[in-house]
Amino acid sequence: MSGSQPQRKILIVDDDDDFTAATSRAIALEGVECIIARNGAEAMAAVQFADIEIALLDIRIGHEDGTELAGVLRGLRPDLVLVLMTAYASVDSAVAALKVGAYDYLRKPFFLDEIMRALERCFELVALRRAKLRAEHELAMIRQLDATSQLAAGLSHDFRNMLAVVRANLAVIHDGLHARDVLWPYARDAKEAAATAEALVARLMDFTRGPPAAEEAIDLRVPVSSGIAMMRRSLCAGMDLTLELPDFALLAPIKQDQLETAIINLLINSRDATGGTGRATVSLQHYWRGADYARLVVCDNGPGLAPEALERALQVLFTTKSNGTGLGLPMIRQMALLAGGDFWLENAENGGARAVLDLPCLSPVQGSGRNI
Repeated sequence: MSGSQPQRKILIVDDDDDFTAATSRAIALEGVECIIARNGAEAMAAVQFADIEIALLDIRIGHEDGTELAGVLRGLRPDLVLVLMTAYASVDSAVAALKVGAYDYLRKPFFLDEIMRALERCFELVALRRAKLRAEHELAMIRQLDATSQLAAGLSHDFRNMLAVVRANLAVIHDGLHARDVLWPYARDAKEAAATAEALVARLMDFTRGPPAAEEAIDLRVPVSSGIAMMRRSLCAGMDLTLELPDFALLAPIKQDQLETAIINLLINSRDATGGTGRATVSLQHYWRGADYARLVVCDNGPGLAPEALERALQVLFTTKSNGTGLGLPMIRQMALLAGGDFWLENAENGGARAVLDLPCLSPVQGSGRNI
C-alpha cells in the first residue's frame, strides 16, 4: 500500500491521428498522461499491460465497432471507466454506450474544458472506488486483529498460568543446584527460556488489550525525538541516524509511549537489516490526504524486504528473525487503525525498506511551537 497520489493516466482509442495528437497534448497540459491506441488490438494490449483505469473510446475506429470493443475491454478490465466519443451522435449510439457500461458520452468536436469536466468526473469515480477498497481493507484488518486478539487473550491467560508453575519449579531446581553441578547450566537455560516466554506472553496480553486511549493531543515531535535519542545511546549507537522534524508543532491525540515504542521497533528493524552500522532517516511532516495527518517515515539503507516478507510483515506472529516475536509491526498497525490512521511497509526507490505511519492530527499553524 502507498500513501502517494497515483499518476493521472488515461487511454485514448481513436484512429484519427490528428485528433489523438491534439487531444493528448491538450490533456497533458492539465497533468494527465495519455496512452494512444489506434485500433482494438492496441487498446486490448494497453488495458492488459498498462495501469489504465479510464479510457476515451471512439464509437467508430476504422472498420471496428467501438461499442463492441468497449465490451471486450470491460471484459478484460471490469473496473475500466469508459467515455465513448462520436462525431455521429444519435439516440441509438447513446443507448449502445449505456448498454456497454459507458460512464459518459461525448460528441465531437468538443472543447478542452468539456472533456476535462468529463475526465474529472471519471477521476472522482476512480478515487471513490479506491477509497471504498481502502475502507474494506482496513475493516478486514480490524476484524482480523480483533479475532486474533480474542484468540491470543484466551491462550495467553491459560499459558501464563501453566508457565507460572513451570517457572516456580525451575526456580526451585536451579536454586537447589550448585554452580559446579553438571545439571546447573541446563537449569539456568531453562529458567531463562521460561522468563523469555513470560515476556512474550506479557506482550501478547498487551496486544489483546490494544493501545490505551489518549486523553489529549501531544506534540508528536517530542516522542519522536526522545525515541531517537534513546536509540542513539543504546541499540543503534553504531548507526548513522538522521532526524528531520518540522519547525512547527504537530498535535495528535496519542499516548507518548505508544509512538516511542513504534520508533524503537522500527529502528531495531533497521539496525538488524543493516548489521547495526547502516544509515536510517526518521522524518515527521504534515501531510494532507483529505484531512490533516502527521506522517512519520523511517527509511534505511538495508537490502529491503523480500516479496513474501513485504506481503506478510503486518501479520500477527509472522517474523523473519530467529529471536523475533512477530508482534512489533502488527501492534503499530493496530495503533494506527484505532487512531484513524494507517501504517504500511514498502521498498524505497533507491533501496532499503521504508515504513510509513500516518496519524490524524490537528491542522498545524506554520511557525507555531518550539523547536525540538
